[in-house]
Amino acid sequence: MKYIELKRVGVDVVTLQDDLKAGRITGEEASQMTRELGVHLDYADVVENVAKVSPQGGMDLAQMRRHMRILDQLEAADGVLVLEDNDHVLLSKLVKEHRWGVVDKNVVTFCDDVMKAPSENPELLAVAAE
Repeated sequence: MKYIELKRVGVDVVTLQDDLKAGRITGEEASQMTRELGVHLDYADVVENVAKVSPQGGMDLAQMRRHMRILDQLEAADGVLVLEDNDHVLLSKLVKEHRWGVVDKNVVTFCDDVMKAPSENPELLAVAAE
C-alpha cells in the first residue's frame, strides 16, 4: 500500500483576486505571494485530471479499468489517497509522463510526493508522534 496526502498548496487565485479588488493587497503584493507560494494546486484535482487523461490513441477497456481503480480510491479518500502498489505504479507513471502546462515548484513537489509515496499512513505516523 502507498499513501498520498491530498494537500492543497499555493496561492488561491479567487481569494487573491478578491483581496486585490477590495484593496487589501496591492498588485505587487499579489505577485510576491504568487512567487513565494507558487500556483494553487489541489492534489485530489490533479490526481483526478491525470487519471482521466487518455493517452494519445486512446485506451482499451483494461487500461480504463486500471485508471478507474485510482479514481475510485480517490473518491473514497478522506485526506489521504490509499493505493495498492500496482495502482501506485500506474499513477506514478501517469504523473511522470503527463505534459504539464506550467513550470512551478508545487507541480514538482506534487510529482515527488506521488512517486515517493510512503508505505505507511502519514496521518497515523503524526498521531503516533504526539
